[in-house]
Amino acid sequence: MFDAIRRRLTLNHAIRESIDTYPGGLCFAASDGRPILANKKMNDLCARLTGHTITNAERAWQELRSVKLADTSEGEQTGFSTVNPNTAQESFLCSLTDGEVWQFRRQSLMLGRAPIIQYEAEDITDLYRYRNRLRENNAQAEGLHERQRELLHNIVQNNLDKEILEAKIRIHDDFGRLLLMSRNTLAERGTAPEMGKLFAAWENVICNMENAASTRVDSRTTPEKELVQVAGMIGCQVRFNGRQPSERKPLLLLYAAVREALTNAVRHAGADCLTIDIRDEGNYYHAEIRNNGQKSRAPIQEGGGLGNLRRRLEQEGAQLQIDNSDGVTLILTIPKE
Repeated sequence: MFDAIRRRLTLNHAIRESIDTYPGGLCFAASDGRPILANKKMNDLCARLTGHTITNAERAWQELRSVKLADTSEGEQTGFSTVNPNTAQESFLCSLTDGEVWQFRRQSLMLGRAPIIQYEAEDITDLYRYRNRLRENNAQAEGLHERQRELLHNIVQNNLDKEILEAKIRIHDDFGRLLLMSRNTLAERGTAPEMGKLFAAWENVICNMENAASTRVDSRTTPEKELVQVAGMIGCQVRFNGRQPSERKPLLLLYAAVREALTNAVRHAGADCLTIDIRDEGNYYHAEIRNNGQKSRAPIQEGGGLGNLRRRLEQEGAQLQIDNSDGVTLILTIPKE
């Protein structure tokens, strides 16, 4: 009997010693907070953060929550602070005066029919620093991407302004030379042929101005005209239903998808009409491209054309789905600029 008691005491001592030498904090308590077992590290952490060791585990937990780090509030997706109602588990971070960061966790367990609350503490100082450094890098990368998007957005406007400026300079020079020519001709009382040349020069300048104006107005519809013209050359009509994107980038992505769908519809399905239904969904455009060609339920093989189209769309944040339940339909989701 004494040997059994001795073995039991030795086993309890070994368990206690192993728990005390555990590098993290560990505590087991009853549901009312009465501590059953708490190792040295958990008592030491509580003493450094709250000023006393654990006398009531639930009260100590509430005191630890009051000194937790501000960036680990409940509900915030920080990767450390969590509240899981399914497992009755909660965690948060606390920082010591020497800069160490510890994660505290509480979890409900069942020992037989008795509920037991387990409290843990883990040193995550390095992981916390890496997380903050990654957050800073992500913020810098997002700022860089925003500047790149703004730069790309301004490139089109800058090119347009450059073209307008060049047109203004050209027209200004033409008018300057024409005014000088008119003054000299009128001052010298030019002959009829000279006056005819003067009138022809004026007509030429006015025609150039009209051409510049018409080019400016039709510049945004040029891709659509080219698309319709190409479709007509291969014997296929293109019909747009709904308002097309007003931004340049979504419009070009849509036309790229229509061109690929047009080629496949004529080549593989023998279609002679392509229908594009477009909806403005607020932050993005939804477009469905279908044809009236032969229907096939065979799996679609994304070769070079469709594969390149998908990569281009995904690079710009757009999505491509292919539905062949009733013919081949390309479904696009294109974000606005």
